[in-house]
Amino acid sequence: MTDDDILLEDTLLLVEQNFYFLNMGEFLGMLSKTEDLTDRSMFVVKKFDDENAYYFNADITYGLLKNARKYEKDELSLFEYFVEFNAFRGICMAMVEALRLDGNFKNYIENKFTNQYEDFYDILSFVRNVLSHNTHAEIRLNEKDFAGTLKRIRRMRRDENLSLNFQYSQSMPEISPPNSKYGVNISIDFLSLKIGDEFLQIVSLWDLFMLSELCFNLVLSFRNLEQSK
Repeated sequence: MTDDDILLEDTLLLVEQNFYFLNMGEFLGMLSKTEDLTDRSMFVVKKFDDENAYYFNADITYGLLKNARKYEKDELSLFEYFVEFNAFRGICMAMVEALRLDGNFKNYIENKFTNQYEDFYDILSFVRNVLSHNTHAEIRLNEKDFAGTLKRIRRMRRDENLSLNFQYSQSMPEISPPNSKYGVNISIDFLSLKIGDEFLQIVSLWDLFMLSELCFNLVLSFRNLEQSK
């Protein structure tokens, strides 16, 4: 394998792993809201070698478990918030890096999206940028979240109003979607973006879940295709 082959495999694996642990994290988040886990032992230690061990703070764990019980099933707990947004960032970051490598995977994605490919890439980059740079609890935009992508769009003389409309039934039926309209539909007008805008008013939480699932399914579909050759 070449260095690029190894790097591609690592990035695709990151997409898969982040999506797996997004699912696991959501299960644990729901469990912490519906089950009283505070009667369990909070003692957790991680041993590194015979001399070094890290002891986690039981009071912090207890406090977070108590906090989780205050949320309804359909409310986002602090634990779920960090699970979700770290997974979204990891998936989009890995997907962008994979698409920077020329080869079979990039060709496969270009063929799947045809004239929507560049918009798909820029939307992934935008999500990755925002979730990597964000320090606001409300996830508000700063200039470096979108300025570089806007320059790229203009350099390519493309429409600044990006649109991604991907339906599994038409473009990836091998995944067996639950219905004929299942897919991702995201539009972002980069000319209208301003510093301080709330990210989730531009790309909703639903959009982020669907975009993350799409990346995961694209990796699965690509792997299945490669294995069948």
